[in-house]
Amino acid sequence: MTSGDWTRIVRLSDCSVGRGRYVTLGLHELAIFRLESDQIIVTRNSCPHAGGNLAAGAVAGSVVTCPWHQWPFDLLTGACPLSENVRLTRYESKVDEGWIWAKLPG
Repeated sequence: MTSGDWTRIVRLSDCSVGRGRYVTLGLHELAIFRLESDQIIVTRNSCPHAGGNLAAGAVAGSVVTCPWHQWPFDLLTGACPLSENVRLTRYESKVDEGWIWAKLPG
């Protein structure tokens, strides 16, 4: 479901704190992260280093570590301390009436 530029993704209650959740919407493969602060981060699921499944990565604080090559990414900024040229694709997100929404391209 879409509303303006926003797309409804998944219920907040379906996302565990400190774990990633994989969601496919049309052509978008997303990783949804619910941090301990209850902040929601929506990213492209594919690791920008080598395509690993980010939703399956270990989360510690605001950092997710890709399960393929253990590259860490700051979920709040998208940055990777191992390379200035590799960043997560993040999407603006919000929670409204118990649902997670994101602004997705196309």
